[in-house]
Amino acid sequence: MPYTVGASFDAFYESINLSGDHRETANKRRDDIVSTLGKSFSIIESFGSGSIPKYTALKNHADLDVIVALHYDKHIKGKTPAQVLQSVRDALAEWRTGVRKNGQAVTLYYKTWPNVDIVPVSRTIKDDGTLLHYNVPDSNTNTWIKSKPRTHAADVEKKSSDCGYNFRRIIKMMKHWSRMHGDYLQSYHIEVLALRIFNSNLDDTPWNVFQFFDKARPLLASNLWHDIGFADDYLKWADRQEVLKRFDTAVAKSRSAWHMTYDKNSDYKGAIEIWKQIFGEKFPAYG
Repeated sequence: MPYTVGASFDAFYESINLSGDHRETANKRRDDIVSTLGKSFSIIESFGSGSIPKYTALKNHADLDVIVALHYDKHIKGKTPAQVLQSVRDALAEWRTGVRKNGQAVTLYYKTWPNVDIVPVSRTIKDDGTLLHYNVPDSNTNTWIKSKPRTHAADVEKKSSDCGYNFRRIIKMMKHWSRMHGDYLQSYHIEVLALRIFNSNLDDTPWNVFQFFDKARPLLASNLWHDIGFADDYLKWADRQEVLKRFDTAVAKSRSAWHMTYDKNSDYKGAIEIWKQIFGEKFPAYG
């Protein structure tokens, strides 16, 4: 167990991080799914997406997203999001499936990690034939959500290059914190907050984590527009209020922990105890 705050954060990160390169497994499962769905659908394109290929995934809490662009006229035109998702489930009837919590994908369950979230989409094309955006089905609201997953992945990669290795580390810490405090925030939303908040080198983890809580708090008070849509329009009013309460607590505690670390009479033990209150049992105890 660590005696310094920096070592505590390193140990915490190692306990939650999904390490390694899982592209081979991800690509094989993507190819198998596309081959199966190709028997029932005309597929324009497909690619892996989500936190695993962006290296922002948590250990034991990450599925692989597979974006499958379907022929609009044949499979999507005139259908509701729920109907499109059900048609994908029907095509996979011999396997165990379900609809993801956010209502935007069909989850295909495997005996071994990872499960796969299949996101059937249509494409909106510009007059010159280039892609404008994808349209993702949301069965919870029965609407189509504009999405640019490849652009978002590129933004995360560029920001990580600009800010350093801690950018992705802090995203993972915030995803873990969210899971420990009601699991109100979606993964994409947390990544958007990090993109908005950080702009320079992140070389002081306790300070940077406090800064995330402090600067994200006002961004959570109202709708947050990002690129082509609101990153947080899934949040109901009551859920947003709960998130704000939890952020108020996190801001106060993380500020206190940071001061304990860097004040004249440093209290590493006290700071580590507070960080453990914030992040839960995965954060190591002092000693």
